[in-house]
Amino acid sequence: MAADSGKKVEYIELIYDLIFVYLIGRSSSLLDRVEAGFITGETFLNYIVSSMIILQIWFFTTLYMNWFGENSVRDKVMILINMILLYFMGANTIHGWDINYPVYMGAWCMILLNLSVHYLLQLRTRENPEWRKHILSNAVLLLLQALYIAGSIPVYLMTQNTLGPWGFLIGLAALPFITKMPTDFSHLTERVMLYVIFTFGDMLLIIAEYFTAGFTFETVYFAVTSVLIVAGLFFSYGYIYDHLIYKSGMRRCGLYMILHVFIIIALSCITTALEFMRDSEVRSLPKVVMMVISLLVYYIGLAMTENWSIRSYVARKRFFPLLLVGFILFAVIMILTVGINGYLTAGIILVFVYVQLFMIRINEKITVQDQ
Repeated sequence: MAADSGKKVEYIELIYDLIFVYLIGRSSSLLDRVEAGFITGETFLNYIVSSMIILQIWFFTTLYMNWFGENSVRDKVMILINMILLYFMGANTIHGWDINYPVYMGAWCMILLNLSVHYLLQLRTRENPEWRKHILSNAVLLLLQALYIAGSIPVYLMTQNTLGPWGFLIGLAALPFITKMPTDFSHLTERVMLYVIFTFGDMLLIIAEYFTAGFTFETVYFAVTSVLIVAGLFFSYGYIYDHLIYKSGMRRCGLYMILHVFIIIALSCITTALEFMRDSEVRSLPKVVMMVISLLVYYIGLAMTENWSIRSYVARKRFFPLLLVGFILFAVIMILTVGINGYLTAGIILVFVYVQLFMIRINEKITVQDQ
């Protein structure tokens, strides 16, 4: 087992995380719009940008609590304010940014200002020059992002140009600098794991619709298959988290957080692909390609988390060739069987997911671990 000790996840953080269950669902709902047999490029881009904005807010708050959180009244007030503002953002996560644009951008701007103020308040008690510099740089970054988003509101009102959503690129580009200081890795991995669990929760809510479509062989087959696929994906993540990730100590976390951006977005895309699986109105080839690419991104993300593994570097390297060979074979079979039979497609995905789980477990068992 990987060691696990460090900063405690507070109840206020868990309550804060629950609002993201709602936000994950709102972002995922953007993928429900199908035109001419599949999701349009504009719809998918809106989903990606919306998801990146929400993930960025969550990451920024998580990092603040990791470094400075004391479960104080001030921390609770900051998080509760952000929760209220996030409700406004979620309620206005709709197809197209021109619907209630000022409300969405205004709420996002106020969240960033709230965080930046709390960073600046830390200067009163921090004497270490390196930490003071880090606090100031983070506060300035958040303020710059907030100013850009606030400035986009009058631009929109005058020209109808929706420039604000691209403000997430400022935070994305600065993530390596934001995460320059070491974090309590135990606290961070637990918080990230909880977000992943919420994403799986959204998957289960979506596929629940299969169970309301009547009791026929088709509905039962796709319902059971979907649940088993989601379970296999979850077990793969859980096994790596529980058995391989070394969670103790203070570490830099930029890459770990970026990997989870891809893992979380891939899971949402897998959810949509599962939803499309038995929908005859969705074209076969694009939904198969979506599923294959999403699974590829998900498992590559999992494989790369082995940078924080308890296993030796040589042992970790053995996992990548197995992953590559398995994916090439899976992709070829999926493409060759496109449109033949929906039952076959679902079965192939199911087998692939559990083969990957088996490979993860066997690869861990047969290699020498660093103790």
